[in-house]
Amino acid sequence: MRFCREGPGTCPICGMALEPEEPSLDDGPNPELVDFTRRLWVAGALTVPLLIVSMFAEMFGLHVVSPTASPWVQLALTAPIVLWAGWPLFERGGCRFAPAI
Repeated sequence: MRFCREGPGTCPICGMALEPEEPSLDDGPNPELVDFTRRLWVAGALTVPLLIVSMFAEMFGLHVVSPTASPWVQLALTAPIVLWAGWPLFERGGCRFAPAI
């Protein structure tokens, strides 16, 4: 099935970004690529301290934070990774099931 729309948007069935029918040489950077690249780098930067807090305690017995605070620190570091960095994926997944609801 084919969808045509004036301007950028997403497919109403699967949530993929719609591409222009005629490519042009005047196109600037892809905004979707720029957004996902930024999300990747921020999620990667938050993953490093998460691994240090969670894995160093298990592998080497080095507790960077107290064992009682460790789950809360891990939650605080994990929530932005999952929710903010993964939001476009949740949004597209929800778009897929929204017509059925």
